[in-house]
Amino acid sequence: MTPRIVTYALAAAAIGAVTPAAAEPTVVKFGTNMPVVGDFAKKMVAPWLRRVEQDSAGTVKFHEFWGSSLIRDPGKFYEGMMNGIQDASIILPSYTAALFPDFGLFALPMMFRGAGSGEASVAGWKMHEKGLLGGLDKVFVATIFTNDNGGMHFNRPLKTVEDMRGLKIRTAGPEEADVIKAIGGVPVAMSINVVTESINRGVIDGTMNGWSALQTFRITPLIKTHVDAPFGVRSFFIAINRKAFDALPQPGRKAFEKNSGLELTKTIGAYYDDQGVQYRREAATAGRIVIAPKGEDLKKLEAKFKPMHDAWIKETPDNAKKYRALQEILAAMRGSSS
Repeated sequence: MTPRIVTYALAAAAIGAVTPAAAEPTVVKFGTNMPVVGDFAKKMVAPWLRRVEQDSAGTVKFHEFWGSSLIRDPGKFYEGMMNGIQDASIILPSYTAALFPDFGLFALPMMFRGAGSGEASVAGWKMHEKGLLGGLDKVFVATIFTNDNGGMHFNRPLKTVEDMRGLKIRTAGPEEADVIKAIGGVPVAMSINVVTESINRGVIDGTMNGWSALQTFRITPLIKTHVDAPFGVRSFFIAINRKAFDALPQPGRKAFEKNSGLELTKTIGAYYDDQGVQYRREAATAGRIVIAPKGEDLKKLEAKFKPMHDAWIKETPDNAKKYRALQEILAAMRGSSS
């Protein structure tokens, strides 16, 4: 055997030895409480997962766990990412508010215009770019987004905002609880996954959440009255554990980076704006009561909620700076319309 043939043979053997290992993608366990049949899952999340896989040159493969099939309690999703039960997830910071106190800024009522998600999502990403949202150092953040301005939705007919007094209303976090207290309601903390059952059993009288969640979690059939006001948005982020991200092959990391950031945030924000408008329109045409405070009634609500803004600003030495930064971002986004 000539030296040239030996060289080729050795090279061929080496290639054969490494090819099977190189062909095996890195499995990324992705868990969420959202049902796989939900509109957001089908139109936003699943396509994003497929884009990351496609752009990873075969180095990333998601194993998906929908509907809390891996971790039942959404309040444990972040902990599950940190201890390796799952690698990536959609996190609702208000479920673990102590870890992500800065996100409470977005839950303040009367902050965002219109359906709320479009400008709140972009503002959230810009705050992240400026390093003004703490608690994210252990994850690679693909996007920060919000759903639409939350309404309050009840299992009984109401005539005015005052009729909410004394009613038990589901909340997802401390800022929402303060909103409910301000209008005289009784906040009851619980995951969105159990709201339908809780309303059906009379554990709660209503729920505070984005309008699109009513459809996603099949709450709509139990609702007779909606109170539609800018009660605040709920922030989310999609992330992968930083250690898991750093362990990915380079094409996998680049695929995440390519499919993350402001454009993804804008897309999701616009989606939730559209959903919020659509479901509000459907509520009005489906015979359900929609109470939408305007004029003096809205000013009265604003007066009730102003102490919440003041309290948030005073809570830590940095909060005033962060509150001011958000206002500056919104003013720049709104331009002459501000």
